[in-house]
Amino acid sequence: MNFLKNTVMGLGSAFTSGGVGSLPFTVTDAASDESPVLPEFTLLKAKSKQDGSTVSVFKSQGPPCTLTQNCLRRIKTLRHPNVLAYIDGTEVVNGNVFIVTEEVTPLKSFLDDIRARNGPNSEEESLAVSWGLRSILSALKFINMDCKMVHGRVHPESVFVTKGGDWRLGGFQLTGELTMDGPFLLHHRSSGPKSLIDQELRYKTPGFPSLYSETMLYSSYILIIVEHARSDWSSIVSSSPHAIDMYAFACTAIHTFHPSFSSPSDLSRNVPSGLAGTIKRAADATASRRITPDHALQIAYFDSSWFIRQMLFLEQLPIKSSDEKADFYKELVASVDSLPKHTAVFKVLPALKAVVEFGMATGVGGKAATYKLDPSESQMLPAMVKIGAHLPVDEFKAQVLPTLVKLFGCNDRAVRVQLLQMMDSFAVHFDAKLVNSAVIFDNICTGFNDTMPLLRELTMKSVLHIADKLSDANLNQKLMKYFAKLQVLIVDPEPAIRTNTTICLGKVATYMNATTRSKVLLPAFSRALKDPFPHARMAGLRTLVACDEYFTLQDVAASIIPSISPLMLDISPSAIGSMQQYMVQIQQESANMKARELEQEKEGRLANTPGDAPVETAAPPPAASGNPSTVTSFDELDDFADDGWGHDDLDGLTSPLAAAPSLAPPPPSTGSYPSRASLSGVSSVTPPKPTESPASYFDDWSTSQPAVSAPRLSGLSLNKQPPPSTTTVVSDAAFISSKPRKTIHERKVEAKAKKEPLGASKLASKPKGGDNWDWDM
Repeated sequence: MNFLKNTVMGLGSAFTSGGVGSLPFTVTDAASDESPVLPEFTLLKAKSKQDGSTVSVFKSQGPPCTLTQNCLRRIKTLRHPNVLAYIDGTEVVNGNVFIVTEEVTPLKSFLDDIRARNGPNSEEESLAVSWGLRSILSALKFINMDCKMVHGRVHPESVFVTKGGDWRLGGFQLTGELTMDGPFLLHHRSSGPKSLIDQELRYKTPGFPSLYSETMLYSSYILIIVEHARSDWSSIVSSSPHAIDMYAFACTAIHTFHPSFSSPSDLSRNVPSGLAGTIKRAADATASRRITPDHALQIAYFDSSWFIRQMLFLEQLPIKSSDEKADFYKELVASVDSLPKHTAVFKVLPALKAVVEFGMATGVGGKAATYKLDPSESQMLPAMVKIGAHLPVDEFKAQVLPTLVKLFGCNDRAVRVQLLQMMDSFAVHFDAKLVNSAVIFDNICTGFNDTMPLLRELTMKSVLHIADKLSDANLNQKLMKYFAKLQVLIVDPEPAIRTNTTICLGKVATYMNATTRSKVLLPAFSRALKDPFPHARMAGLRTLVACDEYFTLQDVAASIIPSISPLMLDISPSAIGSMQQYMVQIQQESANMKARELEQEKEGRLANTPGDAPVETAAPPPAASGNPSTVTSFDELDDFADDGWGHDDLDGLTSPLAAAPSLAPPPPSTGSYPSRASLSGVSSVTPPKPTESPASYFDDWSTSQPAVSAPRLSGLSLNKQPPPSTTTVVSDAAFISSKPRKTIHERKVEAKAKKEPLGASKLASKPKGGDNWDWDM
């Protein structure tokens, strides 16, 4: 009943377009045209209905026959890394034979693609062929020496290549024991039609009769024909299986280097010298002298190749020691760029991912955080990331990114250090949702509190690569708290970490919001300027200048310039240059402020220009002493006050304008006040007569009227305090006893002696009724 059911289902699938018998696969398109050399099968591409993975399907050209049935039976049982990997298969009654294998491509297509990209005899082709020939020898060793069988059809059309560049031996139509009833001898003893693979003319041995040329390809077929002519089949059965296949291997090897060769003895210059001797021994006319696959694998041509050594180590990776793995990973990182791209992406990368996946599986509950990778295995992460860098964005996210994301949850410090060091290589593939998730951001932030200084520093630097994707809360709140801890000396004693934190803070400033920048940047940079580590101070200064666009001129004048000033004698070249830049900004702003004030004053005057508008009287300037003046009109002041004494910067001179009613009179003195006559004796200039005022605050420069002298409250005279008194008028006796007033000539001499360093200042006023007062001070 089951047989009938399977037969009906198979027939239905066989006649359905795109069906692979009753198997859960769907044919997508043909991998190549029908091969004229292997007519029994057609190679197709298919896709699994379960997981969508791509596979290859060998579909027989006709109904099941002895050759196709034997191929299905042998490929099911022959399991070897260098043999075409069988996945599924079926034989449809009155239909076809379907064999599903790993995804492969014919050898001819593989080599043509390399030659089209790199030209003939390229380095990539040399590496691929050397590794491929060794793989075929390894498969023959397994079949001939371990299984004691003959393959029977070693030929370029029986070799297929995986996506990773591994050569696989297929075409098992004649594979079996070398006996009279074996498929190999049965096929060649029969008088039925032979395929084109049995009729190739260029592989016949010297002296072979042309009568039998239609049945020749390799020495296996040549031997059969020769022995067939003698009807001596027993000698074939008694020979070793490798004698037949090694001759065919020699022809296949020559074909890869020189496709147009005429015979096995035609070893052209394209064949490497290290392989030529082995090919000659494999193609020896005497079958008993042909080299075995085991001996051929030990030649220097295979042992001396760094590429072959790495590929062999990769296949044996699970059984290698930690020290051997560590050396291999270091060598692999250095040679990744020299690997063929298909080998690196589809062979090396999956092997490295398998190491990580195995480690994850050994954790408690399958969690990465509970598993600690072998120290040597953590060193393979750089190679993984470096290979992934050559992938398109979509392939990187599909093949590499999931493994890296899992590793972020690992507590192994060695793994975390490697991830943080390589963040710049793969962070570009992170999206904002993944970055702000607990898997990435929260696991990264654990490094800020780590006791290992290197891990803290790498954690801080890694933030630069994801800052543009961080959310507002993670960037402006959580991250700033961690940065503040790293910058404080008592929290993080490592000076390099404090220095780099300041630099990183300046680089992420562009991603902060305005509120955070105003609260964080200036205090952080000011703190860095006071750091005891010189490089930290230098970093603070340079970062401060680089971020000056975020500071106002009020910040510059009130905070930045005072903070930089102490550094002018510390890291003077940079500090002085920065100070000069900021001073230019302040000077420009000061000039702009004065221009704005003049413009506003001009606009105010223009507003009061109409005749009916009242004209406001300008208020008198404030007293130089800083106290409010009680004078309500300029008429109350002596004309002598217009000479500007109250506004000069001369030390020791008493300004009449500086006196106020609230100031106390000077203490009594025994000196006398000089009279007007005495003044005229010193100088020919006669001071003008003062205007009488009800409130006489200033003296009239005569002996008949007492005067009150107020001390100057500017410059060095600020230390002179007037004696406490409320008296505003003194008696003649007190006036006479006071210190005599200095003459004009004396004050002129004193003024010149104390001239300001910035240059001479002019005091020019014209009192009433007198000459011009032009003093060059």
